[in-house]
Amino acid sequence: MALTEQDRTDITDLIHLHGHLTDAGELDRADELFTPDVVYDLDDFGLGCLHGIAAVRAAALAAGEANPVGHHVTNILITPIDDRSARVRSKGIGIKADGTAGSVVYDDVLTRRSDGWRISHRRVTARRAALDGQEAGPRAVLERWRRAAVTRSADELRRLYALDAVHEFPFTGPGLPSRLAGRDEIVNWITAGWRDHPLTYERYRTLAVHDTGDPGTIVVEQEALGTSAATGEFALPNLIVLTVREGRITRLRDYVNLSAAAAAMGVEV
Repeated sequence: MALTEQDRTDITDLIHLHGHLTDAGELDRADELFTPDVVYDLDDFGLGCLHGIAAVRAAALAAGEANPVGHHVTNILITPIDDRSARVRSKGIGIKADGTAGSVVYDDVLTRRSDGWRISHRRVTARRAALDGQEAGPRAVLERWRRAAVTRSADELRRLYALDAVHEFPFTGPGLPSRLAGRDEIVNWITAGWRDHPLTYERYRTLAVHDTGDPGTIVVEQEALGTSAATGEFALPNLIVLTVREGRITRLRDYVNLSAAAAAMGVEV
């Protein structure tokens, strides 16, 4: 069923109201924006999903000065679902106190209630590079994964792995996992390795990248180059099979050369 012109006006006003109330710190008026059981999806930022108005308000307060000082919403596109719900897609520009800016996309489901339209589900995704299709491909994700390893960025790893991702090690040894399941387990294991092992990655050298029958999967022959506190400079040969869906790593088969890694760390296998 088509929405009336008044519905469209009310929905547009509601999307705009979010920025005004948030920027003014009027978080106690969140019930004017959201249904009581709202789902606020911040998974793209590594923060998971917030459930309910109280959780949304608490997250904003916890962010404190990290919140933008200005939310500017544009490009509102309204698509009716039925006479009581609609999908709304819009773009947001956030201005920080230091003058830096970022762009996001809001994907909302709105529900008509007796007191008017309210957001029942909101998903926020960051815009990090031009041409979304290019950024989402496995080659681009590979470069971001490498950069996260070089900079030791746990936040970037959380943005890269899907919640239900699997990271496998077909070549493994005593005390080492053969399979890590779920983003948290993967990121926790990798960051513990950064902390406990004296290897510093400086860059990766690509030997070859092979396409497969799946456009989301590539096979990469590479070397990790860096320095070890124990042995000095190293070059670790490595092969990975990387599968990406919608810009997130869903599966990574990591064929680590255990002998080379042990030699770089100055230990015997």
